Amino acid sequence: MSVDAAEDPVQFDDVTGSESDTFPKPRAHGAAVMNHLDDVQNSRAGRSAERGTLYDRSLSYWRENVGDRDLEPHVAVDDFEADWLPPGDYALVLTSSRWKAGTGHGDDYRSYYEQHLKLREWGPETDDGERDLRKPALALHVEIMPQFRDMVYKSGDPLECPYGEGTRLLAWTTWAEDPFEIERRMYDALRAVYGADAVDLDDRVDDARRVPKAEAHIRFAIGKKNAAIETLEQSKQLIDWGGESEIDAHQRRQQEGWLEALVESDRWHLLGFDPQRYSTEVKIYQANQWHKKPKTDPFHHPKLEASYAGVDRGELPHVSEWDDVLEHLRTVVATHARWAGIDRSDLVADDFFDGPESAPWDFERPTGRRNMLRERYEDLATDIYREALKESTTAVYDILRVIAEHDGANYDTLVERTGLARSTVRYHVRRLAETGVVSREGNPVMVFFVSQVVLERAREILREVRPEDMPEDIDGRADERRERREEQQASDDDQSDADVAESDESTNDATEIGFEYLERLSASIHDVAYLYERDQLDDRDVRVRVDELPPPLQ
Repeated sequence: MSVDAAEDPVQFDDVTGSESDTFPKPRAHGAAVMNHLDDVQNSRAGRSAERGTLYDRSLSYWRENVGDRDLEPHVAVDDFEADWLPPGDYALVLTSSRWKAGTGHGDDYRSYYEQHLKLREWGPETDDGERDLRKPALALHVEIMPQFRDMVYKSGDPLECPYGEGTRLLAWTTWAEDPFEIERRMYDALRAVYGADAVDLDDRVDDARRVPKAEAHIRFAIGKKNAAIETLEQSKQLIDWGGESEIDAHQRRQQEGWLEALVESDRWHLLGFDPQRYSTEVKIYQANQWHKKPKTDPFHHPKLEASYAGVDRGELPHVSEWDDVLEHLRTVVATHARWAGIDRSDLVADDFFDGPESAPWDFERPTGRRNMLRERYEDLATDIYREALKESTTAVYDILRVIAEHDGANYDTLVERTGLARSTVRYHVRRLAETGVVSREGNPVMVFFVSQVVLERAREILREVRPEDMPEDIDGRADERRERREEQQASDDDQSDADVAESDESTNDATEIGFEYLERLSASIHDVAYLYERDQLDDRDVRVRVDELPPPLQ
């Protein structure tokens, strides 16, 4: 299940081992299991003929009972029962979707359609006697896909069938503690719709029983949310600092603090966790409209969740490796909870998680994080000193000071307080973010120091670098910068008036000045906005017509 991390370019000496710990057991959440049935009865049959596969049976069912995608979702079983279902009235509905492969080439290409069985719950009866179907808390979605060697992608490339011809099955569900439970739910649904003999386990290819997704989580009191967010941000910094890992992180502030934080990496072993051959994602999230729910409602409180969703190389974990996968995910969750100061009393129970009453679970918690953070913050302090002491300009000092004073600032505030051009502010903020001193979050973008510890250290350094600097001094420097820019703009305007005849002729051709009309490019205005917010374009890269602008842009 694990891979050798010896070739990683960076190893932390401080992560020398682990220590035994006990924490309430994180709950398994969403998961998926893949199967392949070697169920072709007549290998010479054509596409429209009966090959005896479960996929063909499902396609025949659709043609006989649905026949038109406008009639989907079709209620295939209106009173579905199973011993793994919570109390309630359930149904199985059927939908279909165009699949990635088909037959034929060019104009003769025809896609196959995969079939979807989905669990739904009947709602209460309305005044007119109707009952609506809704998604239940315990989810189940079964995909039924063809696997035939005569199939091709639309590009003409052949479809690979790694486990032979037959039927591919993929089941997604929630609140299952092992892969065999997931398979049982899938088989129950298939047999309820397509008949008791729909699935013959003798046709199942054991090597194809793989786990594409698994999750483990806890729900904890909202009062610990900021501590959990900062802990996750610290992990991001340490992983990013410790090795050239591909890491994705995003956060956004909404309502009273952090709404969500997410870090995905394949280098969690840099924090002392066992190496894995797949990326692990850790996130903190809350339900929609959580702030409108009372604190007595579990959905007012956030979740801390670790998950994996596939591998970049190699094979997916086999179902026999499920325990190893969940052990890793639960260890990551429990360890981050400990680092964030989340105790048993801080856990919140809901319909599927026992909260403080959860069974105790023993695990090995990595050691050395405190030393790693201290070394990381010492490195960041050196970066702050270097930026604040630049002799050639006070621009970076003023940007850092505004961020420190306001505990975070947007670009408008930075431009107003420093007097710098917006493009200059964005340039320096981008450099500071690349060194790990600040982070950029949300839309519109807010700029923060990466943690409370770094913020406090930055305030000390800024006072030490310029102890005599007063609020009126930064205001004075801002006014001087604005005056210089206005003088430069006036000079540029005079020059452009002198050259107006020549420039009128040349600027009619956008290619002469390096610009092009958006409609002639493959990009959209949304692509431009996205790159602008990520600082991959700046103010000098985008032009807007000024003769007929809509009122919001005038």
